Amino acid sequence: MLKYYLEEKSVRRFLKRYEAKRVAVQLPSGLRPKLPEILRVFEEMGVEPVIIGESCYGGCDLGDAEARRMGCDVLIHYGHADMGLKTCLPTLYVEARMPVDPADAIESALPQLDFKRVGLITTVQHISYLHDVAELLRMHGFEPFIGKPGRRAKYPGQLLGCDFGCARSVSSLVEGFLYFGTGEFHPLGAALATGKKVLAVNPVSSSSKRISPDIGDFLKRRKAVISRAAAGERFGIIVSTKSGQTRFNLATRLVKELKHAGRTASILVMNEVRPEELNDFEFDALVCTACPRIPFDDAGRFGCPVLTPPETKVMLGKSKFEPYEMDEFTEEDLS
Repeated sequence: MLKYYLEEKSVRRFLKRYEAKRVAVQLPSGLRPKLPEILRVFEEMGVEPVIIGESCYGGCDLGDAEARRMGCDVLIHYGHADMGLKTCLPTLYVEARMPVDPADAIESALPQLDFKRVGLITTVQHISYLHDVAELLRMHGFEPFIGKPGRRAKYPGQLLGCDFGCARSVSSLVEGFLYFGTGEFHPLGAALATGKKVLAVNPVSSSSKRISPDIGDFLKRRKAVISRAAAGERFGIIVSTKSGQTRFNLATRLVKELKHAGRTASILVMNEVRPEELNDFEFDALVCTACPRIPFDDAGRFGCPVLTPPETKVMLGKSKFEPYEMDEFTEEDLS
């Protein structure tokens, strides 16, 4: 089982500071097996825990409103960094960093790093090792660059699924990027957002993969989705009620643009974007203004094509398909 740093001392200080009697606990799916270990702290302090069983996809998906309805004094949100969102009760973010040193995996992958000026990117679980990796690269003759955090990220070099700003901030200075972490969505997004190649190294499995910006299969799939949607007449615009995902302003603009193009469009408000419920509406196509990963990760579960907002503009002839634009959050789009 994977290990995580669960910041027990910080949790104890937080509970004492607010004299909490009842605490809401919010966990992403990967940390839920750790619940017995997490609960031990509350038992020892005599604090009543209430587990939020709904989704916990990121720092954008806070359960503070639910916690307040349950009479909780505070919320402890595990697995993500603070995005700076306002909450209705005191909230502690336990980032659950992974104590997995990526040095060996990265050294093994260095022969694949065929460029010298390297941008370093990772997720919050591995951010503690960022400067160690930079020093490792210098020792091997590389020149590392760490970008400043984007609009929603907390740390330099930190990627989010809706914010690739740290990669873009150094894109003009580097020949490519080294990503260390799990999963392929983040390095794929960095490659598409910057047009630079990315070497993705998984410190857990010690595997590596080169990701090129001309990602043929991905672009072919997305172009096919846009073509299918272009043949439709009825569009549903998905708006999430999750506190850090509500882009109602963007959704209303998209409705106007679709109607101006002769389509019909309706806003669909929901907390959890479930294909089973959306498929009942029998729309010809959907546009997702909620989490940017949904159109990619869940594409096969929907009964119709699901577009990102940038892809919708491509379909309407307002922008070009290439270079491909990732869907990222901006302040003007948020409600």
